[in-house]
Amino acid sequence: MSEDLQRVVDTLARQLGRAVAVDDVHFRLLAYSAQAGPIDDMRARVILTREAPPEGVAWLRQFRLSRAGGPVRLPAAPELGLLPRVAIPIRFQGVQFGYLWLIDADEPVDDSGLALAGVAAGEAAEVLFRERTLGELHDARVGEFLRDLLSDDLVARALAADGLVESDLFAARGGVVVIVVAPLPVADQEVDAGDRLALGAALRAAAGALPVRESMVLIRPGHGLLVVTQRALERVPRLAGELCASAEHRLGRSERWRAVVSGVGRPTTRLADAATSYQQALDAIRVADVIPLFRPVARHDALGIYALLAAQPREQLRSMGVAQAITALADADPELVVTAETFLDRAGDSRAVAERLGVHRATVYHRLRRIEDLTGFDLSDGERRLVLHLGIKAARLLGDI
Repeated sequence: MSEDLQRVVDTLARQLGRAVAVDDVHFRLLAYSAQAGPIDDMRARVILTREAPPEGVAWLRQFRLSRAGGPVRLPAAPELGLLPRVAIPIRFQGVQFGYLWLIDADEPVDDSGLALAGVAAGEAAEVLFRERTLGELHDARVGEFLRDLLSDDLVARALAADGLVESDLFAARGGVVVIVVAPLPVADQEVDAGDRLALGAALRAAAGALPVRESMVLIRPGHGLLVVTQRALERVPRLAGELCASAEHRLGRSERWRAVVSGVGRPTTRLADAATSYQQALDAIRVADVIPLFRPVARHDALGIYALLAAQPREQLRSMGVAQAITALADADPELVVTAETFLDRAGDSRAVAERLGVHRATVYHRLRRIEDLTGFDLSDGERRLVLHLGIKAARLLGDI
């Protein structure tokens, strides 16, 4: 938490002889004093988790605190474990930054106390405004370096990596991993300005849980990304999943998205090679887009053959020369495609195929003969099996089957 903001909170707490807390506009805890005087269950939960529980947020929103022109006294809500409290909006130049809170039980805050709290709220607003401005300048500077770091220009990548380290914006030691988070659109839907804000909030929240100078955030059309040190990711192995869940929550339920997915690239040994991990993360999302098995977190190192196929241009995949054979299978009976893929996935073990598909082995043999007749592929020939196997996987990646 900010030292300047903490100083404001501690000073007011000493003046009033009661606990003081400051939240942001989403009721996430920014700073709090020592707990002098009464404390309720909600305050204790917020201190532990850094944010109000959903039922508490819903209760607070009914008071329309963002429209308040001054202190607002809120009644007790025993069912939520809430004592009476006072909320004072924190604003600077008309911009809302959050709320200053005082527990109002036992001995209510008098007018002189409210006046002191109003002064403190003004000081807190100046601190938060200054920090936001500095944060935006920092983000802009990091963003400039990141765009070069992830570009196709090898010289620009090296210069950007050096610039980030020399400017003390990112840690120099160890490798890095890129995590991409993206909503998978329905039809022609696009990520709009509101969606970008939601992705940015999720990414910054994830970055905030990591050590300073071990993460960087960038928002791009259609997705956002987080560059993290490999050692930071090892300390928080569930980061990609938590980021995905946070982004899904902030984007809200929408008929425009089929799903929200995180793609995780492989670790690189140098910061200058982050673009490689970035492309791998994008490839992982490309696979997850058409193969739900890899959602919600698609890790490039877990994609198997799809990692190789996803790195190829779509035109290259379509030119593999087996599209006609696969189309013939799908047109004759979609079950033939499933049988062929299962047979190839299980290295020709017909018993395993029968168990997986829930059919008799005689049915499997009959289907295999039809597959050979329709495709012209001899399934006893290892090379022909490999070509057909890759062709089916490529067709899935292209969304053709």
